[in-house]
Amino acid sequence: MKFGLNVMGIEGLYGGDLGAVLQMVSRADAKGIDLISTCDHLGFDGAAHAERLRTHGFPYPIEQPWYEPIAFLSAVAAVTKRARLSTFVLVATLRPALLLAKQLATLDAISGGRVTIGLGVGWQKQEYEAAGMEFEGRFGRLEELVSACRVLWSQAPARFQGEHIRFENFHCRPFPVQRDKLPVLLGFAPTDRNFERIARVADGWAVNPTDLPSFGERVAALRKILAAHGRDPNKIEIEVQFAPVRGKNGGIDWDATAASAADWTKAGATTLSPVALQFCRTPADVETLIDWLLALRDRLP
Repeated sequence: MKFGLNVMGIEGLYGGDLGAVLQMVSRADAKGIDLISTCDHLGFDGAAHAERLRTHGFPYPIEQPWYEPIAFLSAVAAVTKRARLSTFVLVATLRPALLLAKQLATLDAISGGRVTIGLGVGWQKQEYEAAGMEFEGRFGRLEELVSACRVLWSQAPARFQGEHIRFENFHCRPFPVQRDKLPVLLGFAPTDRNFERIARVADGWAVNPTDLPSFGERVAALRKILAAHGRDPNKIEIEVQFAPVRGKNGGIDWDATAASAADWTKAGATTLSPVALQFCRTPADVETLIDWLLALRDRLP
C-alpha cells in the first residue's frame, strides 16, 4: 500500500506562501510519503461554480487560486527526491495533445522519471467554451489523447492518425524518462464503458469512492475487463482519494478513518491520497497528518 498527499489549496494554511508549501512537501518526501498530487481547473463560470457548490458540496470557493498543476509539480520535483508526482485529476481534454505530451515529458525529465499522472475530462461545459474546446465527445477524445501521447513519448519521427488528432513525420522531444510506460490513471465514473477505456489505454483508475458503497464490486468488474483485454488485472493502479471520518462533535475520528483506509485497501485500492485540506487547519496539522499516514502505512498490508 502506498500513501500520497494531495496538497491542493494547502498554501492557505501558510498565508499563501508557496515556498512554505514546497518546504513541507520536501519534508514529506524525506519522511517517506509515496506521492504528492494536486488538482486542476483552468477557471470557473460563476453560475456553474455556484451550482456545483449547491449540488455537490464543492469544497473550494470561487476565490480559490488554482495553480497550473504541471508548473506547480515542476517546483515540487525540484525539492523532492523519491515521491511520485501526480494530479487528481488533470482536465486533460482542455490541452492539445502536443502540449500535454510536452508538459508531461518535461516534468518526467525534471523529476527523474517520477510522474504518475491522473487524467480526466471535467464537468464544467463553460470551462471548455472559455478554452475554445469541445465539451461533447470529451471521453473519446481523452482516450485518443492518451494514445497520441504514448506515440509522442516513444517515437521520433512519430505518426498518429485518429479522429481528432493527426500528425506524421513529427518530432517531439524530450521523451519522458519512462517513455511510453509513463503511468496514466483515468479519473472516471465506475461504468463498464469507462473501464473499457482504462483497459485500452491506461494503467489505473483514480476514484473518489466516498459515495461509492459498491467500490469493491466495481474493482472486481474493472479487473475482469482488464483480463478480457489481455491485461494483468493484478497490476492495475487504483488511487483512492479518501476523506476523514468525523465524529458527532465534527472532529476527525482517527480510529474510524484508519478503519476506512483499511477497508479501501482490502477492496482493492493500491494508493490512498487524502486531500490535506480536509484533514488540516494549521501547518502543524499537516505535519501530524503526514506522520499519521506513514504510521498507518506501516500497519496496513
